[in-house]
Order: sequence, then structure tokens, then C-alpha cells
Amino acid sequence: MNEKDLTSTPAKENLKVGVFLCRCGGNISDNVDMEKLHSSLDATVVEEFENLCSINGRKLIRDSIIDRDLDRVVVAACSPITHEKTFQKYVKPLNPYLMQMANIREQCSWVHSDKGKTTDKAISLTSAAIEKAKCSEPIDPLLRRTKKSVAVIGGGISGITTALSLARQGIKTRIIEERSTIGGSMVKIGKVFSPEKLAEECAMCLLNPLVNEAVENKNIEILTKTKLLRAERRAGNFNLIVEKKPGFVKAERCIACGSCAEVCPVEVPNSWNENMTIRKAIYKSFPQAVPDVYTIDEENCIRCGTCQETCKMDAIDFSMETEVLPLNVGSVIVATGHNRFELSKRPEYGYGRFPDVISQMELARITGVNGPTEGQLLRPSNGQVPQRVVMIQCVGSRDDKPDGNPYCSKVCCMVAMKHANVIKHYYPETEVIICYTDMRTPGMYEKYMRYGQDKGIKLIRGRAGEVTWKNEKLVVRVEESLEKTPLEIETDMVVLSEAIEPSEGTKEVAELLNVGLTEDLFIRESHPKIKPVTTDVEGVYVCGTAQGPKDITDSVSQANAAAAKVAELMNGNLEVEPFVATINTSRCNLCKKCMDTCKYKAFYIQEDNLAIDPIACKGCGICLSQCPEEAISIQGNADEKLFGIISGILKNKKDGERIILTFLDSVGYLAADNMGINKITYPESIRIIKVPSSNRLMMKHILYALENGADGIFLGEYPDDLMYPHLKEKVKQLKQVLEEKNINPNRLTIHRVYIPYFRGLANKLTIFDQEISSLDQQHKREDSSAKVLDEPLE
Repeated sequence: MNEKDLTSTPAKENLKVGVFLCRCGGNISDNVDMEKLHSSLDATVVEEFENLCSINGRKLIRDSIIDRDLDRVVVAACSPITHEKTFQKYVKPLNPYLMQMANIREQCSWVHSDKGKTTDKAISLTSAAIEKAKCSEPIDPLLRRTKKSVAVIGGGISGITTALSLARQGIKTRIIEERSTIGGSMVKIGKVFSPEKLAEECAMCLLNPLVNEAVENKNIEILTKTKLLRAERRAGNFNLIVEKKPGFVKAERCIACGSCAEVCPVEVPNSWNENMTIRKAIYKSFPQAVPDVYTIDEENCIRCGTCQETCKMDAIDFSMETEVLPLNVGSVIVATGHNRFELSKRPEYGYGRFPDVISQMELARITGVNGPTEGQLLRPSNGQVPQRVVMIQCVGSRDDKPDGNPYCSKVCCMVAMKHANVIKHYYPETEVIICYTDMRTPGMYEKYMRYGQDKGIKLIRGRAGEVTWKNEKLVVRVEESLEKTPLEIETDMVVLSEAIEPSEGTKEVAELLNVGLTEDLFIRESHPKIKPVTTDVEGVYVCGTAQGPKDITDSVSQANAAAAKVAELMNGNLEVEPFVATINTSRCNLCKKCMDTCKYKAFYIQEDNLAIDPIACKGCGICLSQCPEEAISIQGNADEKLFGIISGILKNKKDGERIILTFLDSVGYLAADNMGINKITYPESIRIIKVPSSNRLMMKHILYALENGADGIFLGEYPDDLMYPHLKEKVKQLKQVLEEKNINPNRLTIHRVYIPYFRGLANKLTIFDQEISSLDQQHKREDSSAKVLDEPLE
């Protein structure tokens, strides 16, 4: 059956509206006078049924639409959260968005005991739905078709895992890595620990198969020495501009023989070995590096040409130039990794002054078989095996000092235990002491810590104060906080557990993609509980330590989650609700106020016109209040609709009746439904109206409501919504305008709402009802006094 032709929609007053009342097996009819409700409604058709959501209910609705040629449908029944999609299907051949619901069960019959007042409220809510339906227009859902290609920014274990997961599903993926090789920090750490096996395993042995698979997979393109320069989003896709710097070695010719490095006269510190060894100006970071190609360090190369003369493959080409490449992708995954805390910021620990004070990463390289000492634990100062090693935890993390980080870096305790276990395994005579603030070893890691203690690793609870030199020994001064006694520990080597910090690349990419950052400058997730790995920009996801401190296990899990979310969008062609902003470009003056305000980054400039990405837009409506030219509207949620709801609620208001319009976002609306499910009572004066965000309300709506009989207006918003801070400021401004118009500003209030705290919402509504009652009584007293003063003297 085809949808009804609505190209010649009748005028609003001539629309044929059918209202269908559900008795819900007594859930509604036991507490609502259905006969009074039926007779009080102004509609072409009003029908009752026991269970409208049943197959017979569907037949009743469809037959009425066809037989009576209905233009709009209202269903007065249960919550639209549970049954709106069902009834949208039932109203065919009408457009699904020409059906509106009145929630007279969860928010009426289940929360009020006075049948008369409950019936009056049901009439009010159903009348509002009728007026809303009359203002509804036929619209179609947005079908999301996303280009099946992805840019993964960062080539560490998170980026590689994500790319492989997507590539296996047939999605073209590009890994964009700023370094000359992929692998990230994992290629340097030597060993990874396994709490289940109570053992340490070779990190490269685990990583290499993944790297090799990424190289061989035809759906993955690896771009090293490449960084993101610009990014623009267009209707769910991204136009990226990346810069690829030359390595001056042709990958297709280089056989990685190393003869070029042998003759190179330039020596520089080798960052892969934490500057504890040297490398040449032409180099390969480490033997298993991918791509397996030498590269020239442009900053240190003196262009002597010796390497070029030596290379038998004619692979070296100094004429290579920087390339600027355009990429068009459907999604972006940020996997930009992390930095480590600069230990020079804590001079009290002697890093840089004493050669035997090293970092955990330097210890990882020392104990690595491909490290500077080929895996032997030797002191940097004299090449001897240390008899005692002291590790100091929380250097730069859980630290409120200047340049410190207040958060826990999460992995440092386990890294220290891993290295301590490695030392005890190969050097059982070496004593290892860990000075800790709190040993944080959740789950199976607790077992690994016990395993280390059984091997003789000593734990001292207390933050070290300083490291000094005394009697030809390093001395760690620490207060043992359990015994509250100061200690001076002589040692041969000190290892500092440095904090994990956001990388510069993370902050740069976040700015280019317009994604939000946490207060610690990691990439912010849209909601860490229900929307992990998503960012506040639609189509951009995050994984690994770009999102926050975590170990390899959590990084891999998060990478797979990010890949799953991208695949869901690309393979599913998901439908998106059509209630999004649209713009009349002929009225827009490009002031960009909407663009500056929108936290969802839905606005962009295209060919000197402002455009809106319908995929990114959440329909919150904040842009409407910012536009001085009134060039923006919300598709399917026009002003007429809001005015219609308000007028429908207030049209049957009785003398002395109190009505409070309660605007709730989706979180608040679900909390209100929970009040009904749990039979939590609140005043009958409350009339709940669902909005995408209270930001959609403007001063004209507030004034219209208060001037046409509303006694109060309650706004409920989820505080973790991106636009909540703006709403709080907006309410302050609205209150000022009300005061200027001699309307008590206390008739408008805003509260935070949470789904689990529905009892708290009921309490807030009750308190506000009492406050409005007091204001009404005060207003009556003032009116009475005014009348007495106005009476003529006899």
C-alpha cells in the first residue's frame, strides 16, 4: 500500500484527526473516566479499544484512516518510548511522523489517585497531542550511507588492531603514523606480563604477527612519516588533508641491507633506545621495523652523499619532496597514543644528575634482549650489576604539584611489578624495593603482585621525598607511612615510574577534528558508560591511550570496540531521526553564531554558504536562539508544534486549576516514565512535554505559556549533555527577561535529571508545585490589596 498523498495538505483547521484511546486492560480505564475523555475531545474520529497495540488494534486504526480519510492520528495510550515505533507502523498509509502519542498511562493513570483530576489531565494531554498532530508535517527519516573507508590516526597497537578488524570486514583503512615505523610504544617495552600465566612474554613476538598481517592485508594502506593537516566533515564523511614527509629512500628499491648506515659519518642519540645508544643519520629504528626500509633523518643529515654512493640498489634519492595528500573517508579513529611525564620536572629525584636514576622505559630497554645492553641489567654509570634497585611510583601522577597530574596513570604499578619480576628472575641476588603510594592491581593482577612478593620483592608504602648521593651510594629518602617512620635506603639504581600524559599529537588531532578533550587533555568520550569510544563528533572514535591511561589489554579491547562501532555504521545503513536543523541560506548573513555555539560541530562553510551536517545535528535547537536572522528551523519540530502543544494543554484549564509545564529531554522523560512504572505519585498539575533539549525553548515560548495560563515552567536536563552549561546560562537570561516583564522569575526553574533518580525527580516536581502554589497565593493577596486601595473613598 502506498503512503497517502499529502502534497495538497488541507489547512490546519480542516484536517481530519482520528484519536484512538487505549484502555490498556484497565491500566488506564480503571483510573480515567473514558466516557468523559471521549466526549471532551475535538476530533473527526474518537475510538476506544482494549489493547491498541494488538493486531486488532492495528486493524482498527488502519481501517479508520482509509474509511474516514484521516489526515492525522493521535494515540492516547502508554509511553512513546516503548510503543511509538509500533504505532508509527500501524498508521500506514500515513507518513509515520503524522502520528502523535499522549502518554496517559505512565504519566497519568499510574501516578495519580483522584480519578476526576486524572481524567482532566488525560484530556489535557490528549488535546495537546491533537494540536501537535495538526502542526505535524510529513517527513522521512535520514538514511545514513557512509563511505566504506576509514582513517586510523596512529600506528601503535591500538591503531593496528583497529585497522585489522576493519580490514577483515572489507573496509578500506589507512593508518596515518607520524613516525617512520608503526608499532608505537609496544615495540620498546621488551616484555609484557601475563597475570594468568604468572609469566612475562616477548612483546615483539606478540606484536610482529599483527604488524605483518597489516602490511600484507590489501585493505590496509600504511602511511608513515605522515600527519594530519586539515579535516572537514561533510554529511557523515570526512575530507582530510595529510602531509607525508620524504624519507629520501625509495621503498620499492631498498632491501634494508644497512650498508648506507655503515658509511654514514653522522651519529645521533637513538630515541628507540631512550638515547642510551647512538644511531646514524640514515637508519632503521630497530631490526623488525615496518616498513622494512631505511630512512634519512633530515634534521641531522649533512648531505655528504656517502650513503647514496654506497647504495647498490640506487634507492637513495635526495630530490624526494613532501607530499600533500587528500583523503575522503567515512570515519576517523584517533589512536594517537601518549607521552610520558618529563622526569626533569621533578629534580628532587636526581634524574639527569645521577646516571643510575633512570625511567621505567629506560629499564625496559635495558632488560630487552635487543636493547643497549642486550638484556643485561647493568648500571649506566659503571656497567656493573646493581645489588639493590629501588623503584619510586607515581612520579608525575596522583601529583598536585605544579606540572603534575592529579589522575592515576593506571599501569605504573603493574609495569613496576613486571620489571621487578624480570629482575628477580634473571638476577635473584638483586634486591628490589618498590616505594608506592597505593599498589593498584585490580582483578587477576593482584595474583601477579602476590607472585612477585613471594619471589622476594619488597613493598614500602610511602612517597619518596628525594634521591641524594651519600657515601658513594644513591640514597632514597622516604617516610614509611604505615609505621610513620622516616627511612634512608641506600641503593645502586633508582627507577622512576613516570606518568602517562596525553601526546601532542592527540591535542593537535583533537583540535583539527573539533573533538572535545577531558580536563586532563585526553580525548573525551561522548559517554564513558553507554557510548564508550565515541566522541562528541559523529563519525570520530577513539581508542588506546589517546582516550586515557590504560594497558595493552584495555587498549586492544577498546580498539576492537571502535572498529565495531565504525563497522556498524558502514554496514548497517542506519536510519537517523529526521528532527534536525535546516537553514535558509537566503536569510543567513554568515555571522557564524550558530557555528560557535553548536557543541556537536554540525555547522560548516561550503561554497560561501553555511551548511548543516544532518548526521551530526541532534536537533537540540540552541542554534535557533542564536540566529539573529531567524534563518534556522528544526525539521519536524517547528515553533508551531511547540505552540500547539502548549495551547492544547492549556485550552481546557479550569478556574483555580494549577498547570505546570514540564519540559524534559529524553533522559528526563525516561525518568518520568520510571516514576509511573514504580507508581511514584506527584502533583496532578504537572504536564510533561518531551523535547530533544530544553535549549529548543525560546523566550517567545516561555512568555506564550505564562501569558496563556501556565503557572510555572520546569526544565529538566541531563547534566552530562554537551549543551547543558549553555542551558544554565540561558535560563539566567530568561529569568532576567521575565523580571523585566513583571513576571516572577521563580515561575521558571531548571533541574538536573537522571534516569535512576526518578524518585528525586518526583520530589523536585512536588517541591516546585508547592513553590508555585505559594506564589499564586501571594499573587492573590497582592491583587486583593490592590483592589482595596483602588476603591473610591466614601
